[in-house]
Amino acid sequence: MIETIPSGTILHGHYRIEHVLGSGGFGHVYLGMDLATNQQYALKEYLVSGANAQEQLKHEATVLSHLHHPNLPAFQDAFIERGRYYVVLNYIEGNDLTDIIRIARQRNDVVPMGQIMGWILSICDAVMFLHVQQPPVIHRDIKPDNIRITSNGTAILVDLGNAKASADGARTLFFIRHQGTPGYAPPEQYPGGSGTDTRSDVYALGGTLYFALTAHEPPSVSTRNQAAQQNKSDLPSLQEQIASNPPENNPEANELRQFRLGVTKPTKPAPRHSKHLAQLGTLSPALLDQLNRVIQRSMAIKPKDRYQHVADFANDLKQIMKALPQPTPPPGTSRPLDPNSTQPDLPMMYDAIQAAKEQKNQGGQGQGIQVSAPSIPNTPQPSASSTCPVCGASVQQKSAFCPRCGTALGSSMQSKSSSASTTNSVSAVSDDQTMLIRPAQKPISTNNPGYPSAQTSNSGIQVASSAAASAAYPGQSSTFNGQMQQGMSVKGNQAPSSPSGFTLPPRMIVLLLIVLALIIALLLIITHK
Repeated sequence: MIETIPSGTILHGHYRIEHVLGSGGFGHVYLGMDLATNQQYALKEYLVSGANAQEQLKHEATVLSHLHHPNLPAFQDAFIERGRYYVVLNYIEGNDLTDIIRIARQRNDVVPMGQIMGWILSICDAVMFLHVQQPPVIHRDIKPDNIRITSNGTAILVDLGNAKASADGARTLFFIRHQGTPGYAPPEQYPGGSGTDTRSDVYALGGTLYFALTAHEPPSVSTRNQAAQQNKSDLPSLQEQIASNPPENNPEANELRQFRLGVTKPTKPAPRHSKHLAQLGTLSPALLDQLNRVIQRSMAIKPKDRYQHVADFANDLKQIMKALPQPTPPPGTSRPLDPNSTQPDLPMMYDAIQAAKEQKNQGGQGQGIQVSAPSIPNTPQPSASSTCPVCGASVQQKSAFCPRCGTALGSSMQSKSSSASTTNSVSAVSDDQTMLIRPAQKPISTNNPGYPSAQTSNSGIQVASSAAASAAYPGQSSTFNGQMQQGMSVKGNQAPSSPSGFTLPPRMIVLLLIVLALIIALLLIITHK
């Protein structure tokens, strides 16, 4: 086994070793940092000796450098240092397919079959790209460990360091250094075999699909040979895997749970029901048999009995994927409506208003975030005269006393005037001046001085403050504030003033006249001098 390189070691002048990502018979895979670009890369090392070996590695590295595919890591560099050969590839962040399936099995969750087949088909596309190169490039290490699922759900086939470029299937140095992974490597990839070709990758793709669907490793070539000698099934079918899956209410599993509580002691470990494997049982018998035949054919011991091309394997898998039953949405994705609820569904109202606004904008009407507001019924304007609440005589609105009975009318008339002004102010807000503000996650307290609100005394209509509007729509806060100030003027609990005009008190007029006279006098003195 090759010794690992300590963290912090600089290779090739600018690759700093961070830590070991994995190890194998060929050597190690390191996470390295390019000091020039601060980019992370995967560095795979091989122990080489002899000039011929170095030339062969350089030739194959040149072939890998021309491979560009969205489901393959980009080749960056290759070099020899300290008697070891290094292939530098882009480091792909994410979880490999093995971890995803094993975590689902441990948690007794389900990875949907359609999602699994979609990932496998993406890898098939990358492998077909490798196979059409001249000469063809054989990956020879396709397995769940080398399929990385990124955060956006893209499947990437990593670890191109074991690939070979050969037109006739002859062995190369990489073939000698790496003999594949048991369960996924076909018989011809082991010593004494006939040599790998494109059908070797078909075998590995079938094994990867087998593991992803059943959460069980496919048997190795040696295990399959022993089973064949004993006249047993060398590769358990999907139907056999489903039959071996214990029922969900397994008495032995219940006994095991009681043992953990200290009630009783089981005689043997209880098998556990797998929901991930159980989803295969939801397929129709014909579709399940078709899927099983695809796996059995792709993993045939003899290369001539397999799919001769990855494209044939992918086409059959696509047909099965189209026939899969539609998955049912998980519970809790939709919230049922309560017919007895008196509270409005604010998110639904917002979405409906937004949809209406977008439909209106498509016809060239309206801009920005303004939408039509519900119409407010117009209140009749109060007349210039009123009646006395005591004797019913006609009284001018500004009169302080009734001319007939002498009743003081100040407080009563002011209350009516305030109510009329408030109604006029609210009615002055047009449809175009109404802004939709989406409700926040938490209600804003009206008692908070940072979020003031205004409330009319009679109509009961609340208008959001300019501070809240600025926070929700900063780009149009100034327009909204101007429109609201034109429509209404509210301060605290006072009634808004009349929008018809304004008058200055006599004292202010006198002061202005005095100031004006002083200015004129100063101007006359200056001109005479």
